[in-house]
Amino acid sequence: MSLILHLSDLHLGPASPGQRDYDDKFGMDPDEGETETDHLEHTLEALGRRLVESGNGLDAIVVTGDITKGNHTDGYRAFPPLLELLGDAMPAEDKVVVIPGNHDVDRDLQPGDRAKLARFMDATRPRYSTPLVKGLDYKSDNLHLNPGARGRPKPVVDLGDAVVVAINSADYCWTKEQKTKTDWDAVLAAYLEGDTGDGAEETRKRAAEELKKLRTHDIPKVDKKQIDALKKRLDVAKIGDDADRDPRLRIAAIHHPITPATDQEEIKPFEVITNLAIVRTFLYRLGFHLVLHGHKHTSYAAWDWLAPPRDDLEIKARRAMVLGAPGRFRVGGIVCRLIEVSPEGEEPVAGAPRVRIVPIKGVDAAESMALDIDVWPKYSLAQPAFTSANPMTPWVIEAETADAAYEQVRDLALPDPGGRPVVSVVNDPASTADYPTNYPDKKIPRLGDLVDWWQLPRPEAVSSYSGSTFNHGERLYGGEDSVDRAVAALPSSKAFALLVRSGEAGSEAESPAFLEVQLQTRSLVKGRRALDVIGVYRKQDLNLWWPVNMAELARIQAKAVATANDLKHLEAEWEPGRLSAIAMQGVHDDVLPQMAGTLLDRAVDLRPEWIYRLAYLAAVPDSADEDAEVLTEWGRALGDIGDRPPKGLLVPSVGIERLCDALDTHPASTTTPEFRALTKSLGNLRQRARSAEDALAGKNPNGSTLDGWATQLKEAAGDCEKALRKAVRAALRS
Repeated sequence: MSLILHLSDLHLGPASPGQRDYDDKFGMDPDEGETETDHLEHTLEALGRRLVESGNGLDAIVVTGDITKGNHTDGYRAFPPLLELLGDAMPAEDKVVVIPGNHDVDRDLQPGDRAKLARFMDATRPRYSTPLVKGLDYKSDNLHLNPGARGRPKPVVDLGDAVVVAINSADYCWTKEQKTKTDWDAVLAAYLEGDTGDGAEETRKRAAEELKKLRTHDIPKVDKKQIDALKKRLDVAKIGDDADRDPRLRIAAIHHPITPATDQEEIKPFEVITNLAIVRTFLYRLGFHLVLHGHKHTSYAAWDWLAPPRDDLEIKARRAMVLGAPGRFRVGGIVCRLIEVSPEGEEPVAGAPRVRIVPIKGVDAAESMALDIDVWPKYSLAQPAFTSANPMTPWVIEAETADAAYEQVRDLALPDPGGRPVVSVVNDPASTADYPTNYPDKKIPRLGDLVDWWQLPRPEAVSSYSGSTFNHGERLYGGEDSVDRAVAALPSSKAFALLVRSGEAGSEAESPAFLEVQLQTRSLVKGRRALDVIGVYRKQDLNLWWPVNMAELARIQAKAVATANDLKHLEAEWEPGRLSAIAMQGVHDDVLPQMAGTLLDRAVDLRPEWIYRLAYLAAVPDSADEDAEVLTEWGRALGDIGDRPPKGLLVPSVGIERLCDALDTHPASTTTPEFRALTKSLGNLRQRARSAEDALAGKNPNGSTLDGWATQLKEAAGDCEKALRKAVRAALRS
């Protein structure tokens, strides 16, 4: 987890009237009251203390321009001490990214002059990370970076889970107009011709200065050559246009905004970046997730959609979060922001970084700072394909991997009650093979085991869990193989398989939440076709069950692709395509995925050889690979008996019958009293399980009844483990 502080528009230096936070109408002591800089200092000092107290520190600071007011040397001198007020919360200096603004350039020099940003460079580059500067770090005919007298730039800062890229939009600020239709020097000379009186020379100077101001423009621009040179640095840092495969959050830092940051109309030349389309296309191509800027002195946070300016409505735009820094520093107002990357210690996920944005409000010298970071919401910076404020409009999520899609679906703001339709699309079906990176750490079976069980055609243990009478595989393959039948119907829209049987729909009868599988085909190149699989659900839990559902769809897809490639009449080379889940009601139930019955029951369907291994270990314990194996494996087999999942009670059924039968295959061992005691304890457990099943069958027992049977089953299982220890010790002694 990286913690980044975003500051901007500090305007350090002698305070102007607009920066004074007091109104001295009497004129008593104009320098006595506090300024906005004073409030900023108090806030940063309090923030640093609070971060250290909470065990946190900053991993980076990003300052998006206007360190000074009018390129004033006092402002540059004040900058390092200002940051040092953060104390022990300060990051390493090379993790402080400082970008020039229009107040940080020499107004008397033209773009490309090596001295135009000399003061800024002298104050920042020796210590901090800075962007590329025109004329200093690259030239129009040479994109290779030159160290220069002030050292190399560092426009790319890698924090591990985030990358900050510094972009300089101030090179062209305060540029003197060079090419006009009017010879202004001649006009000025004609205007003052013949004026030889007192003050004539002063008049000429004032007129020349005013004319210079009229011809000088504050032009925001990102030189195309800077972008080209920056791409070279990004290539070296292995940051290309593969943002969907890179787990790092991509942050662009620039002084001037790339979107309207305020609804206030500002009438002036060069209001926006002159080559804004080129800049936005660069941000789009490199897949930036977050854009930090300043300049407008307005706190601003919004989503933006980036796309190149093309006459092509099929271009898929990229969503980015844009944060504008306030640039005003008042007590109680937003002064700066913290950006927490991969909050709560979560792992970064390729294509779906997550952040928490925490606004920091100003405090005075006497105030402490409340900083409850965890109360602020988290945002997924992956791009949803479609969103709507209408609660009846489905959310549509599309991502390259299951990891990226899961980051989005679990964060959806679903209405309660009633849920909301959710469509989720995963383009890479192979990515569903394991739980997502940030899946909650719960004690649940391996994903492969869950999918194996739910896709079994005829599971014997299915009725052992909460009265269930089916799983998905039983519905798809238990009679006629409906998936193979659907494949045979390709490419028709009749290529579907139902999991709901006649009479279940709209009735009180138990029916699956997974309703239908639909197969669809897409043409690729050179005779190849993709087979897309769509699962339709009447209800889908997006927190814990969604990964299991998508892995099941991938399993069905793999079977369908294999069948399709065996059918000669389809005449194509088939490969797995997209996976889509359509949930008529998306919910956040937080219900743990389960398989029917105890681990011992599930082994009858999934790993029957393990049951015979248990019996052999008990009969011949010296055959174990290590001394603890016998007790460990039996502990696993008996450990969940009597557990109380959200629904019902785990009562051993067919699995314990098989284990008793397996023990009977070792008659030689029955001669020892310890082994006979083990079989007797296991028989007692079997009898209690049968009694529990009889008592619960066809009834709706209350919690106390279930708790009572749970206690009895746990006691019987414990007796079996005690008897096993004695049998093992006796066998090893002999």
